[in-house]
Amino acid sequence: LAENVNGTDLFPVLCKAAAASRVAIYLLGGAEGIAGRSAKYMAESVPGLDVAGTRCGYFANAAEEQAAIDAINASGAEILLVGMGVPLQEAWIARNRTRLRPAVIIGVGGLFDYYSGRIARAPSLLRSLSLEWAWRLAMEPRRLARRYLLGNVEFLARLAFLRLLAPVEIKSPPATVPAV
Repeated sequence: LAENVNGTDLFPVLCKAAAASRVAIYLLGGAEGIAGRSAKYMAESVPGLDVAGTRCGYFANAAEEQAAIDAINASGAEILLVGMGVPLQEAWIARNRTRLRPAVIIGVGGLFDYYSGRIARAPSLLRSLSLEWAWRLAMEPRRLARRYLLGNVEFLARLAFLRLLAPVEIKSPPATVPAV
């Protein structure tokens, strides 16, 4: 794997490792049918992958959410991938962690949209230049403009302000690693 590994690149690696270890995965998230199409694609791509179940990430009420949790727990999956988008998925995981049986729960954002074929990945040149965000912005400007344009500017402004209040000394690592 490369130094900067995003979830979209890690997903096939995770699925291969799960198949080799005979560990079942469950995909929760996306619109109706998206997680299922992603699971179908990965099951066809990774021999022996056990997808214990899939479900969309939208719940009309608490009963539907509980039914999803019950299905996840009954599936026997040891890895749960939650693709509800940031920060909704993190809040959902934190709220329900103690009610979920899978040992590993990972928030994967819009991962299922890519593997279902709903959204195309950025060309490899843009990915190699760390510009996948620009591709995503071009594909979904209404949804992502606020996050990428305003959100990033706000973050950088806050960071600069904090830096002015409390300058941080950045030390260079030693040229050689000391012997232990």
